[in-house]
Amino acid sequence: MIESKIDNKRVLAAMNGLLNQSGNLRPALQDMGEYFVESTKRRFATRTAPDGTRWKDNADTTVERKGHDQPLIGESRRLSNEIHPVVGNKSVSWGSSLVYAGMQQNGGLKSAYPHLWGDIPARPYLGISDEDERVALEILQEHLAVPLGG
Repeated sequence: MIESKIDNKRVLAAMNGLLNQSGNLRPALQDMGEYFVESTKRRFATRTAPDGTRWKDNADTTVERKGHDQPLIGESRRLSNEIHPVVGNKSVSWGSSLVYAGMQQNGGLKSAYPHLWGDIPARPYLGISDEDERVALEILQEHLAVPLGG
């Protein structure tokens, strides 16, 4: 699985507050993981990176081969469908274990990967948008508001 580490200071501070209050982040992290997966999947429809920039369109060669100009959408739609959360006791991550997931996130050059029919521009789909940060903070706030033991 490719990994991008995100150190969002506001979210980390809220997580530390919840940890100090309850000693158990896992329920909040599970909710956040589910949200981040769905948010990531929506990026495939909007063709936008977490920072709001639009993904580059497919090259003409790719459009001819695939029959459409929907970046990161293959015939099987596996990449957009196989995004999963991994929840630990103090962290949450999400991504895809597909071999080509990193290439789509970070891009690649035909010169480095001769099997490609052209250069692949980076089309970041993993990460936290401003909206994701807001929702993560809301999720943490909801968990902070729950009385201990209930």
